[in-house]
Amino acid sequence: MEEDLRAAIEQHLGDLTLSEVLPEERIERANGRRVKDGLRSSGELPALLPYVDFGDSLEALASHSGTLPSEVRSQIGQLSTVCPRVVAIRNRVAHTRPMEIDDSSFLIDTARSLLGRPGTSWDALSSVMTKLEQDPSYVLGLTISLPADAEPGPQHNLPVPDFDETGFFGRQDELRRIKKAIKGAYPVVSILGDGGIGKTSIALKAAYDLLDDPGQPFDAFVWVSAKATILTPTEIRRINGAIESSLGLFASAANQLAGEQAADPVAEVLAYMENFKILLLLDNLETVLDSRLRDFLLDLPMGSKVIITSRIGLGIENPVTLAPLSTEESARLLRALARVRNVQQLTGLHQDTVSKLAATMAGHPAYLRWFVAGVQAGRRPEELLSNNELLLDFCMSNVFEYLSPDAHAVLRSMQVVSGAKNQAEVAYLNDFTATQTQSALLELLTTNFVQMNSLVTANVFDTGYEISEFARQYLDKHHPVSPEERDWLIARNQALRNLGLQMAAENTATPYASTTVHVRGPGDFHAAGLLREGISVATVDPNRALELCKEAQLLAPGYFEAWRVDAYVRALTLDSVGASASYERALELASESATVRFHFGEYLLNSEAGVQRALELLQQAARLDPASPEIAAQISWAHFCLGDMATAIEVSGSVIGMQDAPATMRRAAGVLATRATYEGVNRAMAVGNLDAAVECVELALEQLDAREPILLDGEAADTLIAVRAQTERLAQESMDYVARRSVDFAKRIGSMLDTIPGGASARSLGIVRSVVREKGYGFIRAGGADYFFHVRDLVDPSNWEALIVGDEGVFYPNPSHPRGLRAERMRRVGTPLGWR
Repeated sequence: MEEDLRAAIEQHLGDLTLSEVLPEERIERANGRRVKDGLRSSGELPALLPYVDFGDSLEALASHSGTLPSEVRSQIGQLSTVCPRVVAIRNRVAHTRPMEIDDSSFLIDTARSLLGRPGTSWDALSSVMTKLEQDPSYVLGLTISLPADAEPGPQHNLPVPDFDETGFFGRQDELRRIKKAIKGAYPVVSILGDGGIGKTSIALKAAYDLLDDPGQPFDAFVWVSAKATILTPTEIRRINGAIESSLGLFASAANQLAGEQAADPVAEVLAYMENFKILLLLDNLETVLDSRLRDFLLDLPMGSKVIITSRIGLGIENPVTLAPLSTEESARLLRALARVRNVQQLTGLHQDTVSKLAATMAGHPAYLRWFVAGVQAGRRPEELLSNNELLLDFCMSNVFEYLSPDAHAVLRSMQVVSGAKNQAEVAYLNDFTATQTQSALLELLTTNFVQMNSLVTANVFDTGYEISEFARQYLDKHHPVSPEERDWLIARNQALRNLGLQMAAENTATPYASTTVHVRGPGDFHAAGLLREGISVATVDPNRALELCKEAQLLAPGYFEAWRVDAYVRALTLDSVGASASYERALELASESATVRFHFGEYLLNSEAGVQRALELLQQAARLDPASPEIAAQISWAHFCLGDMATAIEVSGSVIGMQDAPATMRRAAGVLATRATYEGVNRAMAVGNLDAAVECVELALEQLDAREPILLDGEAADTLIAVRAQTERLAQESMDYVARRSVDFAKRIGSMLDTIPGGASARSLGIVRSVVREKGYGFIRAGGADYFFHVRDLVDPSNWEALIVGDEGVFYPNPSHPRGLRAERMRRVGTPLGWR
């Protein structure tokens, strides 16, 4: 095109003076290029035309379009619309910059469009297009010499990139990350990925982009490659003279910098990098990994940087991992490669067929290029797709041999049990510890056998690990799992599922039991199993229980139950600081969990460490699960502890009325409701507020009067006996309306007691008159008589140490005992608060 544009200038503008054809600055630039070639400056158009580039030539013709024939004017106008794109491509060629994947196809389309219209003869362009169509290999004999200005940038030895490099296709985000990382503070930047995925290509692209960036800080760019093999459609070919050790790599770099062999190449390179700002690019590093290389990277001086491309990460760098192309990108790349290489068998395919072919190749650029090259070489597409062992071996084999036995085991487990697995699942399948699992997964991530992605199940975010599709193809063909190990892994996976189902059932049956471990999905099963084991040994071996909690935390750092159970165990050992901290961590991880708030609130209540905070947590839990009797019962107890007896009575009454709640829980709520009534009346009467006292009794009767009598037997009935006595005293000490209501309430309580099974109406209320603690007996007075009782007569012997003179107690009076009046089945009701 450039030659034909110069010919058009000579033909149509040859009669004009040089200054009429070209502006002064364009003349100076052309003369500068002419002088660079060893010639003198000239003022003649024919002498300067060979040094006028595409853009200047087109601009010269366009500025005189009025004098051009209409056909030529039309073609120049058409070319002007695509001029910026053509100039950009032309400059990439002239300055040996990486080409974009569709540069060639765009130029071919533009050329065909120009040749298909009348106007300028385009003799040179027509000749080149004919040669390209007849013999594409013709380009290999070309020496490209386009007018170009001297590059002002730093010295470099960057190789000339291939015209169809795939690493620049669909990689703009990664390219930006690489260039940003190179300009950042980290001294080593790695580009990681499978063999043939485009690491070298994108490294070159980033380097050339930086070379043209006036803000880049480097004095020189040094490129050294340890690439040892080349993949062809028929074989993996060894590169003669390939660098095979890190020492050879440094010797090559030192030679590039100093121009001669160095006695100590490592020291030589470091010296240059200390005195100059060097960007050292080490390509295909996985073939020469050793301690010398790692030590070198740790010793890098400030200001210089290293970019490495490798299938294996070093663990000391800022990594950028190249993922496979999407199906859409793969299809576009396949189409572009077929057009560039003029592979007729592929260029005529329907887009759906191209997309299916691209999807089969798992978004791997090397696979796509190898496939197109194979078809171009005469092999059938179906043959290449069905037998890709050569490609797989080239991309994966040398890395597989690098892996540890644990990493191999993890790969086998992923081959057998497909799908993304989190760390806990991987650990269970392989019977590994958390440390073993994390070490193996890190190794597989750095070698790109395994890819990391986000798992979202039931609004739970987790990190999953899965073999890449390309790696799976390689492993299935070259390293299949033995039948014995396959059966073992399948059995392990089924055992894990069974464990999860069992715990899910427990969670449904008793969601708020401290021994129930909540599971969100399959990813929690193994960690939950460890936690359940920890709970089972917590009372006999708390240290072992905490170790199991720690293991669960390492395997599933985002799993709140690992911290909730940890708090439970610490509470058992009276480690209040540790328990509170673990509960807080569980709360951070499960901000919408009613169970975490319930357990934390229950702990605070029982430890009396913060009743108000406990109530707030329990109320939050109730908003998340308003139908839970467990939460309501703890809220009732919190109000009782805070002295809010009226609310305690109301909430307890609601629990008694929950038909789905266990009977034991409803009975406990009855006990708390009657106890809150008893305490509420005592407190009101202690300050002389008789109205408040009678209102407390009325509230209790509203909650309890219509309940099933069986729910109020035992302690609740005994407390009601004490409440009846309180109302009788209220009737005696008050007047008019309060007295009448008190009498009525006392009668209603008596009727309730008559319906309660177990002989509640036959029991009497008395006041303890004496306690002989060392001999284990005492006397309680009722109805003007003193009844003897022994510690064995207490319903709850644990009350013996707390029993004091003045306490009220309910008992069965036995006037016929051989030794005199006897109080049997005695229960301490509570301590009056001074109103007696």
